[in-house]
Amino acid sequence: MTKKTVPKKYYEEFLEICNSIPRTSRLPELWKTLKNEHPGKGLNLPFGTCIIDYATKKYAYLSDNSGDILTYSKEEYIAGGLDSHAVNFHPEDREIFDNQIFRDIREFWNNIPAEEIPMYRFSFNQRQFIKDGAIIQILQHSTYLEPQHSGTPALNLLTFSDISDFKSDKSMVLSVSRFVSGEGYVKVCSKTYTQSTNIPFSARESEILKLSLNGLTSQSIADKLFLSIHTVKNHKRNMMEKTATRNITELINLSIRNKWI
Repeated sequence: MTKKTVPKKYYEEFLEICNSIPRTSRLPELWKTLKNEHPGKGLNLPFGTCIIDYATKKYAYLSDNSGDILTYSKEEYIAGGLDSHAVNFHPEDREIFDNQIFRDIREFWNNIPAEEIPMYRFSFNQRQFIKDGAIIQILQHSTYLEPQHSGTPALNLLTFSDISDFKSDKSMVLSVSRFVSGEGYVKVCSKTYTQSTNIPFSARESEILKLSLNGLTSQSIADKLFLSIHTVKNHKRNMMEKTATRNITELINLSIRNKWI
């Protein structure tokens, strides 16, 4: 019997490494700079800004207009930390990010001096669920700051915007640019990633199926995804109809065999 190979989750491994990162000294400086550039509330900007502090796995700063883009309020995101983003990250795109995109980002870090990491911008698109269950395309630009001696950054200065009007397919693109004085950011390289499996379920159905695999009840899934339990049960019923399975256990076993989860 061939042993199934489990893809390595490079982003999750990175977060584990960050458990030992001390709280950064530049955080107050960055926070003040952003507050000075974006004072007050209710700014009608087409992009949001945040600072991720990997030492605490929380948002150290999130712009006031973030809710205009993500539909969840600034307070909801800050209270949930990085978990609030993970829950709404499209599961198919999250898998590609964990296993491939962040692997390539880390390999790029490993091939340059640690002190040069903040000179680069890493941009990629992703699908994300908003509050009403719809899916939007987000483009995010990350500048990783405060790299430790091992090359592990302590901060991520990130901007994000909704590009749904320009991007509708399922491919993901990573673009790496370097800041050059007098020229701005100059593209260094890019790579396109595509889905490798033909999953018969919708993105939301796949997400519910994965949570069921992890042992969550319908009520727990509903609470986690801000859905009604009736909606969760309907998604489960639809998946069983698509696969001619009689219960959630059969559905999970069939999905594992076909590598749908």
